[in-house]
Amino acid sequence: MNAYRSPPREIGYGEVISLSLRNLALIWRQVLVYLVVAALLGFGMPLMGKESTGLVGFLLYFAGQYWLFRSLLNARGLLESERIHFFAFVGLAALLILPIMFGIAALFLPGLFLVARWIAAPAFIVARGEGVFASVGASSAAVRGNTVRIMAAVVVLFLIVIALFTPVELIDRALGNRADNALIDRLMSQFFPLMLLGLSVAVYQLQRRADTMIEDVFG
Repeated sequence: MNAYRSPPREIGYGEVISLSLRNLALIWRQVLVYLVVAALLGFGMPLMGKESTGLVGFLLYFAGQYWLFRSLLNARGLLESERIHFFAFVGLAALLILPIMFGIAALFLPGLFLVARWIAAPAFIVARGEGVFASVGASSAAVRGNTVRIMAAVVVLFLIVIALFTPVELIDRALGNRADNALIDRLMSQFFPLMLLGLSVAVYQLQRRADTMIEDVFG
């Protein structure tokens, strides 16, 4: 039974936020490596020249994100496809980024709505090898009935990132801006995608668990 064809289950606010954070804690070593590499690239990219920075940074970012998704899904026992689906993963981002950014720039809520509806799409690609459009449909169906809850979870996770970095910035300012502001901003910009990664797998995991229960009863 496909995950996106089963009846949606109700997802609790606390449940999905807690599972999102526990997902990141489960792969904390990989997350730490990812952040260290991101910090090093923050220093090294300017030395590579303007022409190569954009393309190299783009590829390394998505390679790191794909690696984290795969590591987490594997740790959760949810990795159903052994093949690498990196190009579909990048294609998904290319397809969704413009409508999401337009929705956020226009009235914010439409963009937040799209983020919530499509949050699990990357997990469907990495875990099961779904195509780009199939993963979008699967995510929308998995979130159906829980969209407002997932929207709220996205906002809470964003606020957690703000809460984590605000003391760092205040301490650095009190010490006379000894840290590189660009580095702090770069690291902060990496934390929100990490939170969404944890949420993506959490939604996929919760819906997959519901599918398994349905299969056990009616299979």
